[in-house]
Amino acid sequence: MSSPGAEHGPTKAGRPLAAGARVVGSALETLLGLVLIAVVLVNVANAAGRYLFRTSLTGTDEVMVFSMIFVVVIGAVLALARRTHIAIDLMPSYAVPRLRRLIFVIHDAVTLAATAYAAQASWTFVSRLTRIGTSSMTLGIPMTVPHGVLLFGFAAMAVIALVYLLRDGYLLLTGADAPVERGSVR
Repeated sequence: MSSPGAEHGPTKAGRPLAAGARVVGSALETLLGLVLIAVVLVNVANAAGRYLFRTSLTGTDEVMVFSMIFVVVIGAVLALARRTHIAIDLMPSYAVPRLRRLIFVIHDAVTLAATAYAAQASWTFVSRLTRIGTSSMTLGIPMTVPHGVLLFGFAAMAVIALVYLLRDGYLLLTGADAPVERGSVR
């Protein structure tokens, strides 16, 4: 998927990897959409049960909250991998290729620092939850599960940022020009 003003497509060597990443990304987007639809249906069923039959489904609030955590975290990982979030869309679209690459390097470094810090803090928290053995109040789901999703998300974003930082830094230092596209895995 290409945006207006985007440069050439991926290099021949990167095509199979990029194509595979696009397939995985599309499958995850479909899964996230289905999860959101399921959350809405559960919410409607719970509201209908509560107001029409004066009863509610046990644990639905927990399921909906944990599902939304999953959707947001995986969506954030996809947005970073595709560089489709607003934080990096505006300025690079008006920059010449070399300045655009520098902007991406700075963005990659800041993203790596922030997500690595968040992953480390999340690891500490999940470790404490594991020692304590807390679980959710209604369904008894170990709280390491939703917090582990956050840990996974921050760690995945840190890895993505590191890969982009190494790639963009190399391309900036060598002067080689590879495409910088918005809306696709590079």
